[in-house]
Amino acid sequence: MLKYFLLTLLIVCTIYSYSATISAFKVPQSDPVFINLVEYMRLKPSDFTKLTCHKLTWMETIAFKITQRRIKKAIRKDASNDMSAYIKHEKKSFRWHWGGFFLGLLLPVLGLIITAFFKDAQRKNRIDSAAIGTCVFAIIFLVILLRSL
Repeated sequence: MLKYFLLTLLIVCTIYSYSATISAFKVPQSDPVFINLVEYMRLKPSDFTKLTCHKLTWMETIAFKITQRRIKKAIRKDASNDMSAYIKHEKKSFRWHWGGFFLGLLLPVLGLIITAFFKDAQRKNRIDSAAIGTCVFAIIFLVILLRSL
């Protein structure tokens, strides 16, 4: 009886292990597809999925449409295929600007508006410094207000 029980156990385990094995599944790979910008602008997300054999997620579809619009704008602007707009540029580090800070500190809301009108290479730094100055003004104002209560 023990022999039959062990034989049955061996057969069940063998069948279970054979059914649990994973067969090799080959993912269909697409050949590299080269298309020009005009064809890329006319693609739909479903066509792009057929070309790449990869279903686009919701965020990838949005990024795909945004890229198409940027290419259209670049071509409309100068009628050439200038791809320099798509190269990621280095982000410049923040540099303190004392003029913007004092404008934000002394004229809180008006200082931010004034700094927005200056158009030069330091515009972003000046606006950020003015925003910091406005925050410092707000903190000082709150401290004085809470002390007087």
